[in-house]
Amino acid sequence: MTRNTHAGPAYQGQAIIRPREAAAYLGIGKSTLYRFVERGELPRPIKLSAQVTGWRLSTLDQFIADRQGVEA
Repeated sequence: MTRNTHAGPAYQGQAIIRPREAAAYLGIGKSTLYRFVERGELPRPIKLSAQVTGWRLSTLDQFIADRQGVEA
């Protein structure tokens, strides 16, 4: 995953992560990522343009924190 190294600490949680990178960040496949969205376990991505979506890094971090201790 490529991160913007120019963004300061104040912006790190606000970085937008595209679906492929979001799936890699969570250690899952893209189909599983979208399955979590459809189940309501992960918020829908932010629509940046007609064909570009992504999640805030802080949203993905919160998803991980919420799932800690949840058995698969």
